[in-house]
Amino acid sequence: MALTVDKLMNDERFSGDSVLHFLLYLPFGILLLTFRVFLALVLWVASIILPNKSAVRQMLSTLACWTFGVYVKLKGTRDPRCSVLVANYVSCLDSLAASHVLGTISLRKWKVPPFFASTLGIKNAAQFVRKQHFAESPSKPVLLQPEGGPTNGKGLLKFSEWPFPVGNKVQPVAISVERMFTNVCVHGAGEGVFPWSDALWFLWSPLTVYTLRLLAPLPPQHDDAALAVNAADAIADALKIEKTEFKWEELCRGRRRVVRRQVPPDVSRLARQVKEVLPRVPINDILRDLASTRSVDVTITNFLEGVTPYTPEPESAPEPQASTSQAQPRYVIPTPTGVFPKSAKERQLSFQERKAQMIAEARKRYIEKNGLNVALNNC
Repeated sequence: MALTVDKLMNDERFSGDSVLHFLLYLPFGILLLTFRVFLALVLWVASIILPNKSAVRQMLSTLACWTFGVYVKLKGTRDPRCSVLVANYVSCLDSLAASHVLGTISLRKWKVPPFFASTLGIKNAAQFVRKQHFAESPSKPVLLQPEGGPTNGKGLLKFSEWPFPVGNKVQPVAISVERMFTNVCVHGAGEGVFPWSDALWFLWSPLTVYTLRLLAPLPPQHDDAALAVNAADAIADALKIEKTEFKWEELCRGRRRVVRRQVPPDVSRLARQVKEVLPRVPINDILRDLASTRSVDVTITNFLEGVTPYTPEPESAPEPQASTSQAQPRYVIPTPTGVFPKSAKERQLSFQERKAQMIAEARKRYIEKNGLNVALNNC
């Protein structure tokens, strides 16, 4: 049976083990969470005041594993000639597990404090823009996870393009994780933000066991795409899972569709009203803004004034309308005059005038379409 996008996501935290065992463990889990929060504070202070040396980093990595209840099993041998390790993506703490036993550097775009990123073995991708890094630093290998985001382990996402050319040997790493009571990751809506809720459940769980299996190195190739395919094949065979053609972006879109189906009816009605006034604004952006404002007028103003950013949808062809004795009014944004104001003050005034006219036109269109008894001159 072929895998679908929804089968690669975990939407529930509870993993389906015995409910009785879960309830019996609950008091102990709360005590363990309290103790590990204290350890996290110690880790935070130590990572700030201690020097950035190899022995200190190893000590902090060990303390981080104790804090999050992470135990790592290593199978196989790392080839010292390989400065790039390629792995599948299973959780937000993959980088910690790999850094603890392999001393790797992981590349992330998460917005996390620098001390926290350093403890987890995370570096900014901007620090690795030179191809020579992968040949000059074999003792500090770089861990790449081309899937882009975690799955529930039932399938392997399609590897994205390499973020930089790889000229040295590549060694695949198959990562698997086991834990009682709860799933390791639950997909949320935030992209580029560290999943703090997943990390919190690490603190509560008794133990999370990672197994890192080092596979046979892949020879260097001139075609990075072929190298990515070979690495994905090796990892999928080692984990005995199916390779898919789904990308991380499709997984995120599938999650957003699920969230959209759970939108309350009143918010859906407000979203349709906003969509009538601003047809080029994506419905997902409208729903997200309405979730906080619960006001059609405020949401329209947010989009027009740029408070809520969005990517416009392509403009659809206008539908033919039957001729009537009286043409309906059309509100359009005036075309630019082509004259660029010379002074900053004039440019600012011109911008304010255009913004005010856009807001006024949108409000008029909304009031007339819905037949509201509001004086237009007060808009």
